[in-house]
Amino acid sequence: MRRWHPLNRSLYFGYKVLLAGMLLSHKGDRVAMANSVEARYPFLDEEVIAFAARLHPRWKLRRGTKEKYLLRQAAARMLPPEIAARRKSMFRLPLAESFFTSPPAFVRELMSEEALAKTGYFDVATVRKDYEVFGRGEKLGTFKSLGLTGVMATQLWHHLFLGGGLCDLPVPTFRSPAKIQLAA
Repeated sequence: MRRWHPLNRSLYFGYKVLLAGMLLSHKGDRVAMANSVEARYPFLDEEVIAFAARLHPRWKLRRGTKEKYLLRQAAARMLPPEIAARRKSMFRLPLAESFFTSPPAFVRELMSEEALAKTGYFDVATVRKDYEVFGRGEKLGTFKSLGLTGVMATQLWHHLFLGGGLCDLPVPTFRSPAKIQLAA
């Protein structure tokens, strides 16, 4: 491996050490198989990997935004340029947008100044400022959007498991470890 280009060493390390646990376990196979779906990963085919491993790094990565260079060249033959040449972007569900654009009553209650102050986990002014961005129909950046969703999830967790009183959702009562019932 000492003779290999540093990029190829890094890729090999990723295949051998990180791939199985990260991609196949909690980002792929477990999720798919839990829903009775057998996912197919075309870029994990042994022949494709062997071919890619033999390529010089200049065919894998170019300066600027030219990652996956050879793949993009092949795609350009079949796809419109705006797709084949577009910048890489993180794949994620629109979490905050799902909850904060026309939010249901329980979300408005969880994100109210009173509820945020009651739990005391977050800076109320900062959270409210970001939350109100959605009320005006504007968008937050990716990380603020994810953070705001985390705030809402924490508020909901607190309501459900640490005493309620934050919103008008039922709170579970624990009568026995084997049986969880919702209080009306």
